[in-house]
Amino acid sequence: MSIPEEDGRRSYGDLLISVLKEHEKALDEIVERIENASKRLLEAIQRTEPAEKKLYGAAAQASNGSETLVYLKIRTNRPVDEIVKILNTLKE
Repeated sequence: MSIPEEDGRRSYGDLLISVLKEHEKALDEIVERIENASKRLLEAIQRTEPAEKKLYGAAAQASNGSETLVYLKIRTNRPVDEIVKILNTLKE
């Protein structure tokens, strides 16, 4: 092999190594961000679980003979009359 070919291969190898190192750094940052997001999500779930238990427990107690009022937020492009009819059929 001639000297210029070796230099070319060495340069290509150096470039490849530096590119791979940069990709490794970027992947490490992405993995770290995903781990942080996962931890925050787990903390949020743990905070909301007691509130959900209270909410469902209160709903279960309210359904024992007393009337329950349920609020629904519905996004629809239907007229109000049609929504009222749908809700009335669901009530039956």
